[in-house]
Amino acid sequence: MKKITVTLCATLSLLTPFLGATTTVIGPGQTETNTVTVANAGDELIIEEGGAVTTTNEDAVSMNADNQKTTNDGAISTTGASARGILNNGGSNAVITNSGSISTTGSGASGILTIVGDNVVITNSGSISTTESNAYGIVNDSGAFAVITNSGSISTTNLTAHGIVNDGDNVVITNSGSISTTESNAYGIFINFNSDNAHVINSGTIYSALSNALDFQGSTPTLTLLRGSNIQGPVKVSNSAASLALNVEKGLNLALTLTGNNFGTLGISLPFVQVGSTIATVDPTGLAMQADVAADLSDTILDGIYRHRLSCCTPCDCGVWAQAIGSYRKRSEGHDIVGFDNWQGGFLVGYERLICEGRASLFGGATFGKAEVDETTARADINSYVGGLSYETCFCNSFLGLAIVAGYVDWDNERFIMNNQVAGGIDKAHADIDGFFITPEATLAHQFASLWCHPSLSFTLRYAGLFLGDYNEKGSQTNFSAKDRDIGLITTRLEAAVPYSRECGICCWSLEPYIGGFGRYQVNGNRIKGELLAQPLNFDQGGAKNLAALLIGFRGIQSYGCLNLSLNVEASFDTGCSSRILGEGGLGWNF
Repeated sequence: MKKITVTLCATLSLLTPFLGATTTVIGPGQTETNTVTVANAGDELIIEEGGAVTTTNEDAVSMNADNQKTTNDGAISTTGASARGILNNGGSNAVITNSGSISTTGSGASGILTIVGDNVVITNSGSISTTESNAYGIVNDSGAFAVITNSGSISTTNLTAHGIVNDGDNVVITNSGSISTTESNAYGIFINFNSDNAHVINSGTIYSALSNALDFQGSTPTLTLLRGSNIQGPVKVSNSAASLALNVEKGLNLALTLTGNNFGTLGISLPFVQVGSTIATVDPTGLAMQADVAADLSDTILDGIYRHRLSCCTPCDCGVWAQAIGSYRKRSEGHDIVGFDNWQGGFLVGYERLICEGRASLFGGATFGKAEVDETTARADINSYVGGLSYETCFCNSFLGLAIVAGYVDWDNERFIMNNQVAGGIDKAHADIDGFFITPEATLAHQFASLWCHPSLSFTLRYAGLFLGDYNEKGSQTNFSAKDRDIGLITTRLEAAVPYSRECGICCWSLEPYIGGFGRYQVNGNRIKGELLAQPLNFDQGGAKNLAALLIGFRGIQSYGCLNLSLNVEASFDTGCSSRILGEGGLGWNF
């Protein structure tokens, strides 16, 4: 009994601060003109959308005890010196959430200020703006283990008006929104000298027009830059006894230059060089996608090139034909590259005639494509001009197809680099690469006429070679260059089909659904030998060198006299987390 009583008393003592907790709600259409005080431990204030707190010469909201919450979905505004939007006056475990607006007009009138209290959580997905000097967006004054997250906007427009200020230890500041300051001595994020182990994580925009975008005065600071980061202005390590630990997420092309002290521990997950106080990186995804583009170009041209395989439709001796071709691929993020898309569309025209009981075609055409890395860190315009020969023949319920295609490739590449020393924070490097490609292939198929539904099996062996000239960027402060590159791919493909044909007078059609798989093997071109900031930079292209894929599709052919129509559509899904759809459709006239 004594044990139960002690346990009950202990439980009540823990709950006592919350038993009398109250929730104050300021609803739509309601405006408070005096300070709203959150008085007792565990109390909560909610300002709903359409509600407002507007004060003059006093704080709008004052939190005065531990474990309190303030949520603003409405509007908070103050006028007058030191009239803060939300003040947490010493309370630990405070939770402050703003998805509405906070605006102040007055010297020293910060948007959100928390003093001393530990374990404070501040989240802004709305807007915070100040207009006078020494009026900060968000301030954590001496509180340890604070978590500050901004996915909205913070803006200040006067002297010494920082976006976010931290003076506490072991604080994490995450920005995926925008922080901007416009006057001198106004930092985007300011880590004060009393702060130890502060960690800034950024994937948004931090802009300082006349001062430092980031200023680290505390000891052992860490900066983590994620994709989407845009820092405009100096990054300074003011503490002469400190160095900046830097982490960089894969997929981010970077040129970060420090002032003051230098870098410390580096956690960079992509190729980089360091020259003095500058670190520059190259995302290899833009190079890894060149292998996919080579494969897609050859597959899109050749998958539909045999227009008469195992078909009931027997054309006349000679003919002309035209095809529209296209493909789209989406590759997801891998362990060393990020995701990207690439697509192409084009046309082929050809002339065919009967030779040695088979049909030979001479053809040419062009494709026009684009490729873009996720978060738009790189993109390319890819134009190719092609010509080729094909031969197809049927014998003993079997089919043999031989083809070769070659052409010129114009690869116009842009790489986007986060550079804190250029206007806008993004540097653009351009490279125009010339190259050529060649793809021979052989296909052998056999139809089992004695089996039900007359299924067929086919095997294809294909080589795709893309030979690109030297890569030399222009237009940025950190131009990357690489030696010429030869990419070689071998593809083996096996498919099973169930053809179905009908004839009615001069009208004939054939439909051939199929399923199968292929393996793709990169035999050369994986290693990049380059130079960045006059330093050698050699690395692998990234992505899967070898992969397997499942494919499903159908072919359709219809003839009406001398006129014939063809269609081929195929979808594939590979082990490198990529999906692709390609197709060819055309018409021909035989005579």
